[in-house]
Amino acid sequence: MSEIVEGLGGSERERIATLRRDGRFFWIDLSLADLTREQLGEALGIPEHALGPLLDFTRTALPSRKFHADGQHVVFPFDCFLDTATDSEEQPRLRPLEVHVLVHGDYLLTVHHKRVKLPELLAGYTPEGRSEQYVVYAVLDAMVGTGFDALNDAELALEGLQLVSTEAGSARVRMATLRAINVRLNSMRRQIGPQRGIFERVSQEIGQVEGLDADNERYFERVYDQLNRLIDGIDAAASSMATLIDLRLNETMYWLTVVATIFLPLGFLTGFLGMNFGWMIDRIGSPLAFALLGIGLPLLGALLTWMLIQRRGTPVQPDQAAVERLIKTLRKPLS
Repeated sequence: MSEIVEGLGGSERERIATLRRDGRFFWIDLSLADLTREQLGEALGIPEHALGPLLDFTRTALPSRKFHADGQHVVFPFDCFLDTATDSEEQPRLRPLEVHVLVHGDYLLTVHHKRVKLPELLAGYTPEGRSEQYVVYAVLDAMVGTGFDALNDAELALEGLQLVSTEAGSARVRMATLRAINVRLNSMRRQIGPQRGIFERVSQEIGQVEGLDADNERYFERVYDQLNRLIDGIDAAASSMATLIDLRLNETMYWLTVVATIFLPLGFLTGFLGMNFGWMIDRIGSPLAFALLGIGLPLLGALLTWMLIQRRGTPVQPDQAAVERLIKTLRKPLS
């Protein structure tokens, strides 16, 4: 299995020097909180033109500006998603982590802001007895796999909301929850979209890195295909999200229509009874008449309207005999 070095302390530097002297390819995982620009350049001999995009984690920087290739170094951003415990359904369990990757003929370097051990989080990384390019592929493929985990996390939350929205008598889906999932999907799309956009060139440049042993497999085409599938999955989930939001809005419009329909006959009755006809004024003067006409008649109108709405909303069961006759007719060959 490829060697893994975490940190740039004294012992780690000696280990790096030994591995490079023995010609053994290895993976270095570093956190920006534990090193400086000068330490990184001195320990690994990374030139300044490669250090710039490697250490540029500003949110305003364009993703294309974080890419660099010079034949000996290939630098590019590649996001993964970390598992974080949360008790809120509106907060994603998997949070994005921006990782900057540098591929060299002697080593693979990953740099990130948070103090995490990336090799321990990427369970699919097992490149034992394979080429150096396969080691790079195994790390990138494991990182893409965390993207599918984050998409599955969002889809499970979306599926739960869909079940809640279709169950009779269940609580209504809150717009804040829908908005949180929608923001999560849009954020994933925004992070992985540029990553896919530059990776086709990244895969070409990695194949040209001086001193990086390769084999006959087209590993990085697989990563590019995985990124395409991940983007397609995010788009499909966003489409389902839009459908659920439409259903939520349709439900709101339905109840507004029901309320308006109930008050329509009430408005007619109150308007009619409020007319100052002499005949009506002379005959409606007792408490019983007030109770029957002023209270009972509007309540009766509202009740009849509600019964009509419920009757129209009740699904009609099809005639089973008629359905069987229709199926037999369709099965008959055309003359």
